[in-house]
Amino acid sequence: MYLSSSSAAGIRFLASVKQGHGLKPSARHAGIDKEVGYRWLREEYLRLRRNGKTSGETTAELGFTTARLLAWEADVGHVKDRHHLRVGVDEEASFWAAFDRGKSLGEAAKTAGVSRSTAYRWMQSRFDQLRQSKVTVSRCQGQLRLTDRLCLNFERERLSRLSKQQNAATAAQHAAFLSSGRDADQMLGAVLPEAQQHRAARAEKYWQLMRNGVSNAEACRLLGMHRRTGTQLRRASNFKIPPITVPAVTAGRYLDARERLRIADLLRLGHSMRRIAVELGRHASTIKRELDRHRDAQGLYLPRTADHDARLQRARPKVHKLVANARLRTLVQRKLNRFWSPDEICGWMKKTYPDHQTMRLCPETIYRALLLREDHGLHQRYAMKLRTGRRIRKTRWRTRTGQGSRIRNMTMISQRPAEVETRLEAGRWEGDLMLKCYAHLRTPFATDYAEIIGGRGPLRGKVALSIKMTKVGAVSLTGVGRSPCSA
Repeated sequence: MYLSSSSAAGIRFLASVKQGHGLKPSARHAGIDKEVGYRWLREEYLRLRRNGKTSGETTAELGFTTARLLAWEADVGHVKDRHHLRVGVDEEASFWAAFDRGKSLGEAAKTAGVSRSTAYRWMQSRFDQLRQSKVTVSRCQGQLRLTDRLCLNFERERLSRLSKQQNAATAAQHAAFLSSGRDADQMLGAVLPEAQQHRAARAEKYWQLMRNGVSNAEACRLLGMHRRTGTQLRRASNFKIPPITVPAVTAGRYLDARERLRIADLLRLGHSMRRIAVELGRHASTIKRELDRHRDAQGLYLPRTADHDARLQRARPKVHKLVANARLRTLVQRKLNRFWSPDEICGWMKKTYPDHQTMRLCPETIYRALLLREDHGLHQRYAMKLRTGRRIRKTRWRTRTGQGSRIRNMTMISQRPAEVETRLEAGRWEGDLMLKCYAHLRTPFATDYAEIIGGRGPLRGKVALSIKMTKVGAVSLTGVGRSPCSA
């Protein structure tokens, strides 16, 4: 079966070569022969060279060089897009020239010196090109002088080929999804050949016998292997019995290495983030955040590097930013010496270093480094530079009198008399503070809800026509709004 370099195996092979794995390991991993890998590299090399890149840029992008580059370079100027058994370009040009002069298909074929079947094949190819260019069937029929039956056959065959191509693309996409899981397992070493599985199981049994106190000779005799094999196993582990390794079981909350390998593989195959999310059983925003966090400056996603960085980010306890970054700590200390607040320092950092994420921090980081009794990177003497001047963090509700409000013997609003709600008695007031156009001009007012025009009952869900407002000069209000109070 002919495999193209644009297939899933070809894309994985080229990506593996670009990552520096070599030709033979990449071909073995893709399940192809070495010569097929050379053919794919040649196709990619010629494509890049014909797109305007130099030889050095092409080899750098491929990540591969070979002695065959001289032969490949000689084929850059020769475009061979025709099969070696096809009729030459001159014969086809003479056929179309005769056909355009008004000759029939048979006469034009005789003029070009080709058979009628070759002429029909050229006619069908021209019909497909016109239809691909959004030309209608009737116009194609008139331009190529086709009969109704021949035009119908050409259109039916074209639709049949398009349907087959679409089905083949769907099948290839499904096969790529299935193979991405096997590819990730193979890269992680979860899928081993039968011989390697047998050797791994035998080595595990050997070390289990050694943990039980069995000698090397006795363990090799029980497992049916030569004593030198046991000696080689001990030498490989530096003559130390390896500890029992328990495979890490993930809860599924975070992406693991296998899922990251599949994300990278499906991205190379050209699938969207939503399609990858459906295949992995994750939300599309999870894939989006993963790519935004771990793509490099060139926009490449490296799954093993991403998995390593994610493990470091999840590690606890973390090294505090002011401890790890000496430059950032020096700038913060310098601004604190100038009596800057943590909010001003963080805003200045964001404005001065807009492209450096390592020079960003939040005000809470500075407060915790100063006011908590932990080594967060700042000395306690800088706490005196704060505008509050305190060295320890006080809770919001801690006051000099202890926990609770500053007002003593306060009457709660739930203890008001019942007649306050009815507002039938005069003297049930509510205080309002009205702001004028200037903020310093504040006029307190008191409203008597019992003195309504007409002298009628309380306001319960009705719109008041007029309310008597009495200016109060002796009342001191500290807020804007309405606060019910009992007489």
